[in-house]
Amino acid sequence: MSDHSSSDLEAQPLKRTKTSSGAKSLPDHISYKTLAEKFPRLKEYLTETKTIDFQNPDAVRTLNQAILRVYFDLDVYLPANSLCPTVANRLHYLEWIRSSILVDFPPSQSISGMDIGCGASCIYPLLGVQVLNCSFVGTDINSESIACAQKNVAANHMQSKIRLFLNSDQNVTLPLDAEGFPSNEADADGSVFTFSMCNPPFYKSQDERQQLARFKARLPSLDTNGKDEELYAEGGEEGFLTRMIDESVKLGKHIKWYSTMVGKKSTLLLLKAHLRQSQAKHIREGTLIQGKTTRWVLAWTFLEQTRFITNPISSTQENTYILFKDIMSDLKISIEAKDAEHMRFVCQAREKTWTRQWRRQQKRNEHTQQESQQINCFWNRGIPAIY
Repeated sequence: MSDHSSSDLEAQPLKRTKTSSGAKSLPDHISYKTLAEKFPRLKEYLTETKTIDFQNPDAVRTLNQAILRVYFDLDVYLPANSLCPTVANRLHYLEWIRSSILVDFPPSQSISGMDIGCGASCIYPLLGVQVLNCSFVGTDINSESIACAQKNVAANHMQSKIRLFLNSDQNVTLPLDAEGFPSNEADADGSVFTFSMCNPPFYKSQDERQQLARFKARLPSLDTNGKDEELYAEGGEEGFLTRMIDESVKLGKHIKWYSTMVGKKSTLLLLKAHLRQSQAKHIREGTLIQGKTTRWVLAWTFLEQTRFITNPISSTQENTYILFKDIMSDLKISIEAKDAEHMRFVCQAREKTWTRQWRRQQKRNEHTQQESQQINCFWNRGIPAIY
Protein backbone atom coordinates (compact mmCIF):
# COMPACT_ATOMS: atom_id res chain seq x y z
CA MET A 1 0.00 0.00 0.00
CA SER A 2 1.46 3.37 -0.89
CA ASP A 3 0.53 6.94 -0.06
CA HIS A 4 0.15 9.92 -2.34
CA SER A 5 1.01 13.52 -1.53
CA SER A 6 -2.54 14.54 -2.45
CA SER A 7 -4.93 11.95 -1.01
CA ASP A 8 -5.02 8.26 -0.23
CA LEU A 9 -7.50 5.57 0.67
CA GLU A 10 -10.77 7.32 -0.12
CA ALA A 11 -12.90 5.58 2.48
CA GLN A 12 -16.68 5.81 2.44
CA PRO A 13 -19.32 4.19 4.68
CA LEU A 14 -18.35 0.84 6.16
CA LYS A 15 -20.83 -1.96 6.69
CA ARG A 16 -21.58 -2.19 10.39
CA THR A 17 -20.79 -5.79 11.25
CA LYS A 18 -18.92 -7.27 14.15
CA THR A 19 -15.24 -7.39 13.35
CA SER A 20 -13.13 -10.51 13.35
CA SER A 21 -11.33 -9.21 16.44
CA GLY A 22 -14.63 -9.14 18.34
CA ALA A 23 -14.83 -5.36 18.51
CA LYS A 24 -18.32 -4.06 19.15
CA SER A 25 -20.26 -2.30 16.40
CA LEU A 26 -23.80 -1.39 15.32
CA PRO A 27 -26.18 -3.57 13.31
CA ASP A 28 -27.23 -2.41 9.85
CA HIS A 29 -30.70 -1.54 11.12
CA ILE A 30 -31.95 -0.60 14.59
CA SER A 31 -35.53 -1.17 15.71
CA TYR A 32 -36.44 1.57 18.18
CA LYS A 33 -39.18 -0.63 19.60
CA THR A 34 -36.73 -3.47 20.29
CA LEU A 35 -34.17 -1.01 21.63
CA ALA A 36 -36.75 0.42 24.04
CA GLU A 37 -37.48 -3.05 25.37
CA LYS A 38 -33.81 -3.35 26.34
CA PHE A 39 -33.57 0.27 27.54
CA PRO A 40 -36.98 1.07 29.11
CA ARG A 41 -36.36 4.82 29.52
CA LEU A 42 -36.62 5.15 25.75
CA LYS A 43 -40.25 3.95 25.75
CA GLU A 44 -41.68 7.32 26.80
CA TYR A 45 -40.23 8.91 23.65
CA LEU A 46 -41.57 6.38 21.14
CA THR A 47 -44.17 7.76 18.74
CA GLU A 48 -47.18 5.86 17.39
CA THR A 49 -45.04 4.80 14.43
CA LYS A 50 -42.41 3.39 16.81
CA THR A 51 -39.81 6.04 16.04
CA ILE A 52 -38.77 9.10 18.04
CA ASP A 53 -39.09 12.84 17.58
CA PHE A 54 -35.60 13.95 16.54
CA GLN A 55 -36.51 17.56 17.31
CA ASN A 56 -36.89 16.65 21.00
CA PRO A 57 -33.46 17.03 22.70
CA ASP A 58 -34.43 14.70 25.58
CA ALA A 59 -35.51 12.02 23.12
CA VAL A 60 -32.24 12.29 21.17
CA ARG A 61 -30.11 12.10 24.31
CA THR A 62 -32.02 9.07 25.57
CA LEU A 63 -31.75 7.36 22.18
CA ASN A 64 -27.97 7.76 22.12
CA GLN A 65 -27.68 6.60 25.72
CA ALA A 66 -29.72 3.52 24.78
CA ILE A 67 -27.49 2.74 21.80
CA LEU A 68 -24.33 3.12 23.90
CA ARG A 69 -25.72 0.89 26.66
CA VAL A 70 -27.24 -1.87 24.52
CA TYR A 71 -24.62 -2.19 21.79
CA PHE A 72 -21.43 -1.10 23.56
CA ASP A 73 -22.06 -1.77 27.29
CA LEU A 74 -21.37 1.88 28.04
CA ASP A 75 -23.19 3.94 30.66
CA VAL A 76 -22.81 7.55 29.53
CA TYR A 77 -24.31 10.69 31.06
CA LEU A 78 -25.14 13.32 28.42
CA PRO A 79 -25.82 16.71 30.07
CA ALA A 80 -28.48 18.91 28.52
CA ASN A 81 -26.16 21.90 28.09
CA SER A 82 -23.54 19.98 26.09
CA LEU A 83 -23.37 18.69 22.54
CA CYS A 84 -25.26 15.42 22.15
CA PRO A 85 -23.07 13.12 20.03
CA THR A 86 -24.64 10.95 17.36
CA VAL A 87 -23.23 7.51 18.12
CA ALA A 88 -23.33 6.22 14.54
CA ASN A 89 -21.46 9.26 13.26
CA ARG A 90 -18.75 8.99 15.92
CA LEU A 91 -18.43 5.26 15.38
CA HIS A 92 -18.04 5.80 11.66
CA TYR A 93 -15.03 8.07 12.23
CA LEU A 94 -13.40 5.46 14.49
CA GLU A 95 -14.02 2.75 11.91
CA TRP A 96 -12.32 4.92 9.31
CA ILE A 97 -9.30 5.27 11.61
CA ARG A 98 -9.19 1.51 11.95
CA SER A 99 -9.50 0.69 8.25
CA SER A 100 -7.44 3.55 6.82
CA ILE A 101 -4.76 4.24 9.45
CA LEU A 102 -4.38 1.35 11.88
CA VAL A 103 -4.28 -1.20 9.06
CA ASP A 104 -0.65 -0.10 8.58
CA PHE A 105 0.37 -1.32 12.04
CA PRO A 106 0.90 -4.89 13.24
CA PRO A 107 -1.88 -6.29 15.48
CA SER A 108 0.59 -6.71 18.33
CA GLN A 109 1.51 -3.01 18.45
CA SER A 110 0.11 -0.89 21.27
CA ILE A 111 -2.16 1.84 19.86
CA SER A 112 -2.72 5.20 21.51
CA GLY A 113 -5.07 8.00 20.44
CA MET A 114 -5.60 11.63 21.35
CA ASP A 115 -9.06 13.24 21.21
CA ILE A 116 -9.01 17.00 20.78
CA GLY A 117 -12.15 18.37 22.45
CA CYS A 118 -13.50 15.24 24.13
CA GLY A 119 -16.54 17.10 25.49
CA ALA A 120 -18.66 16.08 28.45
CA SER A 121 -19.63 12.76 26.88
CA CYS A 122 -16.03 11.64 26.21
CA ILE A 123 -17.58 9.69 23.37
CA TYR A 124 -14.53 9.05 21.17
CA PRO A 125 -12.27 7.70 23.95
CA LEU A 126 -15.06 5.54 25.42
CA LEU A 127 -16.01 4.08 22.04
CA GLY A 128 -12.38 3.95 20.94
CA VAL A 129 -11.39 1.68 23.81
CA GLN A 130 -14.20 -0.69 22.83
CA VAL A 131 -13.82 -0.52 19.04
CA LEU A 132 -10.08 0.01 18.53
CA ASN A 133 -8.77 -1.63 21.71
CA CYS A 134 -6.47 1.30 22.37
CA SER A 135 -5.69 3.85 25.07
CA PHE A 136 -6.70 7.52 24.86
CA VAL A 137 -5.89 10.97 26.15
CA GLY A 138 -8.84 13.34 25.87
CA THR A 139 -8.48 17.13 26.06
CA ASP A 140 -10.97 19.94 26.45
CA ILE A 141 -10.88 23.66 27.27
CA ASN A 142 -14.01 23.55 29.47
CA SER A 143 -13.57 22.46 33.09
CA GLU A 144 -17.23 21.45 33.41
CA SER A 145 -16.91 19.17 30.39
CA ILE A 146 -13.73 17.57 31.75
CA ALA A 147 -15.42 16.93 35.11
CA CYS A 148 -18.38 15.23 33.43
CA ALA A 149 -16.10 13.27 31.10
CA GLN A 150 -14.12 12.04 34.12
CA LYS A 151 -17.33 10.74 35.69
CA ASN A 152 -18.22 8.91 32.47
CA VAL A 153 -14.75 7.33 32.37
CA ALA A 154 -15.06 6.22 36.01
CA ALA A 155 -18.62 4.92 35.50
CA ASN A 156 -17.27 2.57 32.84
CA HIS A 157 -14.12 1.61 34.79
CA MET A 158 -11.76 2.87 32.09
CA GLN A 159 -9.39 4.99 34.20
CA SER A 160 -6.46 2.78 33.18
CA LYS A 161 -7.25 3.29 29.48
CA ILE A 162 -8.41 6.93 29.34
CA ARG A 163 -6.69 9.99 30.77
CA LEU A 164 -8.11 13.50 30.55
CA PHE A 165 -6.45 16.92 30.40
CA LEU A 166 -7.92 20.38 30.91
CA ASN A 167 -6.32 22.62 28.29
CA SER A 168 -6.12 26.08 29.83
CA ASP A 169 -4.84 27.75 26.63
CA GLN A 170 -7.72 28.24 24.21
CA ASN A 171 -5.27 29.28 21.48
CA VAL A 172 -3.65 25.82 21.45
CA THR A 173 -5.39 22.80 19.93
CA LEU A 174 -2.59 20.26 20.45
CA PRO A 175 -1.32 20.86 24.03
CA LEU A 176 1.36 18.15 24.09
CA ASP A 177 3.92 20.63 25.45
CA ALA A 178 1.63 21.98 28.18
CA GLU A 179 2.63 21.50 31.80
CA GLY A 180 1.01 18.41 33.29
CA PHE A 181 -0.05 16.92 29.95
CA PRO A 182 -0.37 13.11 30.40
CA SER A 183 1.89 12.17 27.51
CA ASN A 184 2.99 8.64 26.63
CA GLU A 185 6.59 7.49 26.41
CA ALA A 186 8.02 8.22 22.96
CA ASP A 187 8.77 5.27 20.70
CA ALA A 188 11.79 4.77 18.43
CA ASP A 189 10.73 7.41 15.88
CA GLY A 190 9.82 9.99 18.54
CA SER A 191 6.05 9.49 18.40
CA VAL A 192 3.99 9.59 21.59
CA PHE A 193 0.59 8.95 19.94
CA THR A 194 -0.40 6.71 17.06
CA PHE A 195 -3.13 9.10 15.95
CA SER A 196 -5.15 12.14 16.95
CA MET A 197 -8.77 12.88 16.12
CA CYS A 198 -11.04 15.89 16.40
CA ASN A 199 -14.66 16.90 15.92
CA PRO A 200 -14.07 20.65 15.47
CA PRO A 201 -16.45 23.58 15.98
CA PHE A 202 -18.13 23.91 12.59
CA TYR A 203 -19.37 27.52 12.74
CA LYS A 204 -17.91 31.02 12.90
CA SER A 205 -20.90 32.37 14.77
CA GLN A 206 -24.50 31.74 15.71
CA ASP A 207 -25.61 33.75 12.65
CA GLU A 208 -23.79 31.37 10.30
CA ARG A 209 -25.31 28.37 12.06
CA GLN A 210 -28.82 29.81 11.79
CA GLN A 211 -28.33 30.58 8.11
CA LEU A 212 -27.34 26.99 7.41
CA ALA A 213 -30.21 25.72 9.57
CA ARG A 214 -32.73 27.74 7.50
CA PHE A 215 -31.28 26.32 4.30
CA LYS A 216 -31.59 22.75 5.62
CA ALA A 217 -34.93 23.25 7.39
CA ARG A 218 -36.64 20.60 5.27
CA LEU A 219 -34.06 17.96 6.23
CA PRO A 220 -34.33 15.88 9.43
CA SER A 221 -31.83 16.94 12.04
CA LEU A 222 -30.57 15.78 15.42
CA ASP A 223 -30.22 17.89 18.51
CA THR A 224 -27.21 20.19 18.18
CA ASN A 225 -27.45 22.13 21.44
CA GLY A 226 -24.06 22.62 23.03
CA LYS A 227 -21.62 24.98 24.69
CA ASP A 228 -20.30 27.86 22.59
CA GLU A 229 -16.81 26.39 22.38
CA GLU A 230 -18.28 23.15 21.00
CA LEU A 231 -20.11 24.97 18.20
CA TYR A 232 -18.18 28.14 17.37
CA ALA A 233 -14.56 29.10 16.76
CA GLU A 234 -12.74 32.09 15.32
CA GLY A 235 -12.76 31.57 11.58
CA GLY A 236 -15.15 28.60 11.88
CA GLU A 237 -13.86 25.11 11.17
CA GLU A 238 -11.47 26.44 8.52
CA GLY A 239 -9.77 28.78 10.98
CA PHE A 240 -9.71 26.19 13.78
CA LEU A 241 -8.27 23.43 11.62
CA THR A 242 -5.76 25.68 9.88
CA ARG A 243 -4.37 26.52 13.32
CA MET A 244 -4.27 22.81 14.14
CA ILE A 245 -2.28 22.07 10.97
CA ASP A 246 0.18 24.83 11.82
CA GLU A 247 0.65 23.36 15.30
CA SER A 248 1.11 19.86 13.85
CA VAL A 249 3.99 21.17 11.71
CA LYS A 250 5.81 22.21 14.89
CA LEU A 251 5.05 18.93 16.68
CA GLY A 252 5.95 16.88 13.61
CA LYS A 253 6.42 13.18 14.35
CA HIS A 254 5.16 13.40 17.94
CA ILE A 255 1.87 12.09 16.54
CA LYS A 256 2.17 9.54 13.75
CA TRP A 257 -1.14 10.47 12.10
CA TYR A 258 -3.10 13.67 12.74
CA SER A 259 -6.75 13.59 11.73
CA THR A 260 -9.96 15.58 11.94
CA MET A 261 -13.56 15.53 10.84
CA VAL A 262 -14.53 18.26 8.33
CA GLY A 263 -18.05 19.58 7.84
CA LYS A 264 -17.73 21.42 4.52
CA LYS A 265 -16.32 20.22 1.22
CA SER A 266 -14.95 23.70 0.54
CA THR A 267 -13.02 23.56 3.84
CA LEU A 268 -11.59 20.16 2.91
CA LEU A 269 -10.12 21.51 -0.32
CA LEU A 270 -8.56 24.50 1.43
CA LEU A 271 -7.07 22.34 4.18
CA LYS A 272 -5.53 19.91 1.68
CA ALA A 273 -3.87 22.82 -0.11
CA HIS A 274 -2.55 24.12 3.22
CA LEU A 275 -1.18 20.68 4.11
CA ARG A 276 0.74 20.50 0.83
CA GLN A 277 2.29 23.88 1.59
CA SER A 278 3.09 22.63 5.10
CA GLN A 279 5.21 19.76 3.75
CA ALA A 280 3.00 16.94 5.04
CA LYS A 281 4.51 13.71 3.72
CA HIS A 282 1.27 11.82 3.20
CA ILE A 283 -2.41 12.81 3.19
CA ARG A 284 -5.43 10.54 3.43
CA GLU A 285 -9.09 11.45 3.24
CA GLY A 286 -12.43 9.74 3.54
CA THR A 287 -16.14 10.45 3.27
CA LEU A 288 -18.59 9.64 6.07
CA ILE A 289 -22.25 9.49 5.06
CA GLN A 290 -24.85 9.11 7.79
CA GLY A 291 -28.40 9.36 6.47
CA LYS A 292 -28.57 12.71 4.70
CA THR A 293 -25.54 14.16 6.47
CA THR A 294 -22.10 14.08 4.84
CA ARG A 295 -18.85 14.67 6.66
CA TRP A 296 -15.25 14.18 5.61
CA VAL A 297 -12.17 12.90 7.41
CA LEU A 298 -8.74 14.33 6.69
CA ALA A 299 -5.53 12.74 7.99
CA TRP A 300 -1.87 13.68 7.52
CA THR A 301 1.56 12.63 8.71
CA PHE A 302 5.13 13.90 8.69
CA LEU A 303 6.58 10.39 8.68
CA GLU A 304 8.31 9.19 5.54
CA GLN A 305 7.27 5.62 6.25
CA THR A 306 3.64 4.90 7.06
CA ARG A 307 3.48 1.13 6.81
CA PHE A 308 4.83 -0.81 9.80
CA ILE A 309 3.78 -4.42 9.20
CA THR A 310 6.60 -6.92 8.89
CA ASN A 311 5.85 -8.27 5.42
CA PRO A 312 5.02 -5.36 3.07
CA ILE A 313 3.26 -6.12 -0.20
CA SER A 314 5.23 -6.16 -3.44
CA SER A 315 5.57 -3.18 -5.77
CA THR A 316 3.40 -5.01 -8.33
CA GLN A 317 0.67 -5.38 -5.73
CA GLU A 318 1.09 -1.74 -4.78
CA ASN A 319 0.53 -0.60 -8.36
CA THR A 320 -2.48 -2.89 -8.68
CA TYR A 321 -3.92 -1.55 -5.44
CA ILE A 322 -3.39 2.07 -6.46
CA LEU A 323 -5.25 1.48 -9.74
CA PHE A 324 -8.01 -0.44 -7.94
CA LYS A 325 -8.36 2.25 -5.27
CA ASP A 326 -8.55 5.04 -7.86
CA ILE A 327 -11.30 3.26 -9.80
CA MET A 328 -13.31 2.57 -6.64
CA SER A 329 -12.86 6.18 -5.53
CA ASP A 330 -14.16 7.49 -8.85
CA LEU A 331 -17.20 5.25 -8.47
CA LYS A 332 -17.65 6.37 -4.84
CA ILE A 333 -17.36 2.76 -3.66
CA SER A 334 -15.84 2.27 -0.22
CA ILE A 335 -13.07 -0.26 0.33
CA GLU A 336 -12.14 -1.90 3.61
CA ALA A 337 -8.94 -3.90 3.88
CA LYS A 338 -9.52 -7.38 5.31
CA ASP A 339 -6.09 -8.77 4.45
CA ALA A 340 -3.96 -6.12 2.73
CA GLU A 341 -0.97 -8.44 2.42
CA HIS A 342 -2.95 -10.83 0.20
CA MET A 343 -5.01 -8.08 -1.47
CA ARG A 344 -8.34 -9.04 0.07
CA PHE A 345 -10.85 -6.20 0.44
CA VAL A 346 -14.56 -5.66 1.07
CA CYS A 347 -16.24 -3.14 -1.24
CA GLN A 348 -19.53 -1.38 -0.59
CA ALA A 349 -21.58 0.79 -2.96
CA ARG A 350 -24.05 3.26 -1.52
CA GLU A 351 -25.35 4.24 -4.94
CA LYS A 352 -25.43 2.80 -8.45
CA THR A 353 -22.55 5.03 -9.49
CA TRP A 354 -21.74 2.99 -12.59
CA THR A 355 -25.08 3.72 -14.31
CA ARG A 356 -25.95 6.42 -16.81
CA GLN A 357 -28.92 7.47 -14.66
CA TRP A 358 -26.58 8.22 -11.72
CA ARG A 359 -24.27 10.31 -13.92
CA ARG A 360 -27.21 12.34 -15.20
CA GLN A 361 -28.41 12.90 -11.64
CA GLN A 362 -24.91 14.05 -10.63
CA LYS A 363 -24.96 16.65 -13.39
CA ARG A 364 -28.33 17.91 -12.15
CA ASN A 365 -26.96 18.06 -8.60
CA GLU A 366 -23.92 20.02 -9.76
CA HIS A 367 -26.19 22.49 -11.52
CA THR A 368 -28.26 22.89 -8.34
CA GLN A 369 -25.10 23.40 -6.27
CA GLN A 370 -23.89 26.15 -8.59
CA GLU A 371 -27.13 28.00 -7.98
CA SER A 372 -26.52 27.83 -4.21
CA GLN A 373 -22.84 28.68 -3.99
CA GLN A 374 -23.38 31.06 -1.11
CA ILE A 375 -23.81 28.06 1.17
CA ASN A 376 -21.28 25.24 0.99
CA CYS A 377 -23.49 22.30 1.81
CA PHE A 378 -23.75 18.84 0.32
CA TRP A 379 -25.77 15.79 1.24
CA ASN A 380 -26.14 12.29 -0.06
CA ARG A 381 -29.41 11.17 -1.66
CA GLY A 382 -29.65 8.30 0.80
CA ILE A 383 -30.07 5.45 -1.70
CA PRO A 384 -29.83 2.09 0.16
CA ALA A 385 -26.51 0.29 0.12
CA ILE A 386 -25.89 -2.54 -2.37
CA TYR A 387 -24.11 -5.65 -1.12
